[in-house]
Amino acid sequence: MTGRGDPARGLRGLLRRLAGDRRGSVITTFALAAPVIAILALGAIDLASVSSDKGAVQDVADAAALMAAKQLGMADNNGLAERTKAVIAEQLSEMSNRLTYQTTVTPDTAAGTVSISIVANRNSFFVNMLPPGGWNFTIVANAQQMGTTPLCVLSFGQAKGEEIGLKDDSHVQAPGCLVQSNSDITVAGTSGISAGTVQASGLASGAISPTPQTDAPVIPDPFASMTIAPMGASCTVLNQVIDALPLVLAPGIHCGNITVKNSGSLTLLPGDHIFQKGQLHLQDGATLNGSNVALIFGPKAAFQFVDTSIIRLNGRQQGAYAGFVILTTRDNTQTFEISSSAARELVGTVYIPSATLAVSGSAKVADQSAWTVVVAKSLAMDKSPSLVINKNYSGSNVPVPDGVGPVSAANIRLVN
Repeated sequence: MTGRGDPARGLRGLLRRLAGDRRGSVITTFALAAPVIAILALGAIDLASVSSDKGAVQDVADAAALMAAKQLGMADNNGLAERTKAVIAEQLSEMSNRLTYQTTVTPDTAAGTVSISIVANRNSFFVNMLPPGGWNFTIVANAQQMGTTPLCVLSFGQAKGEEIGLKDDSHVQAPGCLVQSNSDITVAGTSGISAGTVQASGLASGAISPTPQTDAPVIPDPFASMTIAPMGASCTVLNQVIDALPLVLAPGIHCGNITVKNSGSLTLLPGDHIFQKGQLHLQDGATLNGSNVALIFGPKAAFQFVDTSIIRLNGRQQGAYAGFVILTTRDNTQTFEISSSAARELVGTVYIPSATLAVSGSAKVADQSAWTVVVAKSLAMDKSPSLVINKNYSGSNVPVPDGVGPVSAANIRLVN
């Protein structure tokens, strides 16, 4: 027998009333579910944030892999790996309050690949309790050079006569390099071209090794968008003859003819040397020295390196013309002549977009350079010179500009 004060009977009655009261059911259900809903909502926000960070880390890894792949062969693998890690650390610095990670960079110069692995831990909103220890994920990025033959010689003129032309007993030696003409390649007499790859957008004839590819796609001017400093509005023409004496020339704008002869010497101090007018003429055993220099020739200026003149030029290491040793303005249509028997050090990029590089004489040219790149409207060679194009990009402090060397010739892409 139960009475009014029976606790069990009272609880059963309360439950029946709650079951029959829809409002009570909703309130009770919500009260019970609220903590779960809050946890799910916070978890969704946390998961979205983690997903965003994971995507950002992937973007950083992809960009770093592409950057490193472009630099394969220009530095030793250990140095390249350390620089790539430093770039990644800088890019991820904004996440340092919530992200810890370990980065592994594996460059393989022989295979033309760079692999990057980032093992990361991301804090969670729940004091690393959900999930335990925070969020862990691994990011992988792989980049590969699809073609590893660096572009070393480019004659990008496409009109008739704007070609690579060799006659008599002249030679181009460019082991491991790409030699490309956007027009024809004509090798006559006992002349020859030996390179890693030889391509012509037109026809190719003569002694060329390996067998050239003809009807090749045109390679556009890799520096077409580069701004070449305009010449000064005016300058005083000062013709100079350096005869058996030394002269040191500071960077700046030079006007007039400069002739160095009879074992005289001209030393160019580091910087940009703008030859606005006149000829730079080296002859009779004269010497031209310059380290960390760019020689920029205006529309009415050119050079002639002839006889037994000694040429030792190393290009700019920094600044707007980093990687270049000789440039011309785009309206310069002169012929630039190298017929010296001792023009053996020419480190950097020779860029004469509307002019012809004429190599003559009977000696090796640029053979003592760590690396040389020639980009010209046309290349003409006669008599018996040998133009030697080396590609030891890590053997010099002169950087290779984007657009040539291994950066351009290789089609860099991300791979799985």
